[in-house]
Amino acid sequence: MEVHHHAHHGKRKWTHYFWEFLMLFLAVFCGFLAEYQLEHVIENQREKKYILSFIEDLKADTTKINQVLQASIEHRNGLDSLMGVLKEPGFVNNPGKFENYVNNVFLLLAFHQTDRTLQQLKNAGGMRLIRKQAASDSIISYDNMVKEVEEQKEDLYNANQAAANLTVQIFDFNSSNNPFINRTLVPRPEKFKLLTTEPTKLGELFNSILGFKVTSFIYCVWLEELKRNAERQIIFLKKEYHLK
Repeated sequence: MEVHHHAHHGKRKWTHYFWEFLMLFLAVFCGFLAEYQLEHVIENQREKKYILSFIEDLKADTTKINQVLQASIEHRNGLDSLMGVLKEPGFVNNPGKFENYVNNVFLLLAFHQTDRTLQQLKNAGGMRLIRKQAASDSIISYDNMVKEVEEQKEDLYNANQAAANLTVQIFDFNSSNNPFINRTLVPRPEKFKLLTTEPTKLGELFNSILGFKVTSFIYCVWLEELKRNAERQIIFLKKEYHLK
């Protein structure tokens, strides 16, 4: 009968197991490092993308502010003309000049923030996506100043409403050249008319228009400061993130 002998392996040393464990550990650890580095690169790209987008929003804001500031100068000149007409001798007998400037009472020139990027950041979990503390503080500072400008805009709106409400109490807009009135149905009177010639009421209108003008000027002072803030933000963020 043939007998088969099985080979016997020698007992492994503990160092063999140690090296197996070390190699496995290093493989897992290197995989973790690679994944962490990839995630880090992706987060850097996302952060930079948000910063570039915010800079574009700031540029859009400065353009809008410039437009409002320029138009507001002409608007306040129109309000000056309104007040001048109201103080002309014999105005109540010839109010037609007022018609040339009356639209200025109803004109509200205001800035609206380009908040595309800020809304995206808020929807995506807030400012935690902007990991550089200085950049995050800078963005929050600008947004807070926009909120202060919004409060000034509320004052501007109230001043506008006060002047507009008095204007419609004093002037007969059926006698005006109003494009929204169908003159085939409502014939226009021969001349622009007043609903009242009461001096007190006309004085209230003058003061209300003046208040509107002053509020517009203050609002524009805030806009000037917001514009300077936006320009500083652009320079700072480009430097912070090494952007051209």
